[in-house]
Amino acid sequence: MLRLLRRLRRTAAVVLGLLGGIWSVLMMLLMAGSLALSVAMTVVPAVFSAVAGVVESVTGVRSLATRQADDLARLERRAASEAAARRTADNRAARLSGELADSRAAQARLARELRDSPVTYRGQRLAAREAVKDTAERVARRTTFATSRNLASMAGEALPMIGVGVIVAATAWELSDACALMGEMRALDAAFNPDDPVTDDEICGMKPPTRAELWASIKASPGAAWDTARGMYDSLPEVSFSGTYASTVAYLAGGWNAVFGDDPDPEEALP
Repeated sequence: MLRLLRRLRRTAAVVLGLLGGIWSVLMMLLMAGSLALSVAMTVVPAVFSAVAGVVESVTGVRSLATRQADDLARLERRAASEAAARRTADNRAARLSGELADSRAAQARLARELRDSPVTYRGQRLAAREAVKDTAERVARRTTFATSRNLASMAGEALPMIGVGVIVAATAWELSDACALMGEMRALDAAFNPDDPVTDDEICGMKPPTRAELWASIKASPGAAWDTARGMYDSLPEVSFSGTYASTVAYLAGGWNAVFGDDPDPEEALP
């Protein structure tokens, strides 16, 4: 009986030793597998993704790697969309720039064609630019002469009594110059608009007042004459005319008639 118990004890000890060894081997294998898996997950992204997928499927919780991968994919899609939008904007800007360059080239070409297109100007066939140049030169000459004449007549107009006659003659010349300028512009308009040229001309139909008409207007109401002038020129001051001034004007008018007689027609001095 004792022998049997000893034998059972030895057998149990052997079995326990074997189980302990197997357990130790299993722990060592588990530790080695865990270390290998950790290294593989660190070195190989595919292994890490596979392990993360298994964990997510078991636990139902998204891993940090999955969230980071989703964020990265979303950022990449956004960057791709913005790059496509920039390419579209660049292409549109390039297309608009090309269209603008074509439009400017077309405008320049049209302007050259208009400048070189022939027109009938003063009975001759000339290029449009030549007609415009000739009109500009004519207007410049007439304006220069008219301005010089007006400046030269200022001193004569300021002379007491006889200055009225200078004013009448200068006004006649001004009307003549204005009528001539209108004629230059009508000729140019007829060259560019032969089917419907400008024909109205109120300036050439005006006549300057005579010296007698001016004196009569001043004698009748010097205040009204001054107010009319102030309505045309804002810089003129307001003046109050007395009866003495009116009688003095009438006396000067009589002195003019006695010394110089009647005025000639101011239009007789025109060319």
